Amino acid sequence: MILSLQQIVDEKHIITTDDLNQQTNRSAATELQKKLVNLGLLDPMMRGSKTEPFGPSNESDGIIGLNTRSALYEFCRLAKIKYTDRLLEPKLVGKLLAADVDKLIPLDWETHNQDGVETRLAKRILRYMRRKGYWIARSPNMYNIVYVEGMNTDGTLNNDAFDEWNDRRFVIRILATGRPEIVVNDQSTTEPGRQYTQNPLNPRGAARIAFGQYKAWTVGLHQNRQPALVQRGDVRVHRDGNKNGKRDTLDFIDVGSWFGINQHTTAKDKIPPYVGLYSAGCLVGRRYAWHLKFLSAVKKDVRYKRNSSYLFVTAVLAGDDLAKYEPK
Repeated sequence: MILSLQQIVDEKHIITTDDLNQQTNRSAATELQKKLVNLGLLDPMMRGSKTEPFGPSNESDGIIGLNTRSALYEFCRLAKIKYTDRLLEPKLVGKLLAADVDKLIPLDWETHNQDGVETRLAKRILRYMRRKGYWIARSPNMYNIVYVEGMNTDGTLNNDAFDEWNDRRFVIRILATGRPEIVVNDQSTTEPGRQYTQNPLNPRGAARIAFGQYKAWTVGLHQNRQPALVQRGDVRVHRDGNKNGKRDTLDFIDVGSWFGINQHTTAKDKIPPYVGLYSAGCLVGRRYAWHLKFLSAVKKDVRYKRNSSYLFVTAVLAGDDLAKYEPK
């Protein structure tokens, strides 16, 4: 029985991740996962409910599968340790226990005079995510998907007018130097358009995704024809029953994995002036070509490369709240 990772080091056990999957070793498996989560290499479990926003949970499932093994591989790459898949040698475990996230994968949070506009914006977003307790992927081979509602390209706020393309879709990664890089900064909407707000598909009202962080999307096809990230996990939504185009306290709150809230785009041959029919509650990029660039970027993520069924993590943020704590 392996009760802790330190026991592997002290007693010089050479075990495998399969060994940790035995029920008697579940506590050590959970410890391993939590360490990798804290290093920004393994996605945390995301939890939420009708009464609580979604975000990272302190739970771990204790099952060492492909995603955990992928995170182990990435740790060894960053720590410059030889790794044999599934093998947990005492040296590796000792290095993992001693690892400090700010030394292994530094992140420069502070704004400097020499920072460009996009670097400043990336740091603002990441500092806000840290304040909210959201998880940040730290490896240069991982990409953070973030939507900010009511924000312009340069990070200034707009009036977040109904039915307009006034939200942003970001993809951010942390370079080996610790500087965050915005890979994608595109016009989008996080809200349903006028058509589906006034004529909702659900009798309780159009779905308006709640602010939070989710692990819910996989690579697939929107409506069986358009390349997209499609919903396969739980998200929390407001049902806009009074059709006022806003989130408010009167909204019915719904949670489910079957809403079809996909991350998709519009049409190949035009750039629509309004959201209109293009969103019934999905996270939609305005420009088709840029959407393909978005998908190309996130598919470079090492988590997806090692697991084609990987569920992508996505944060949806309120621009006005971000600006309260992180003014431009």
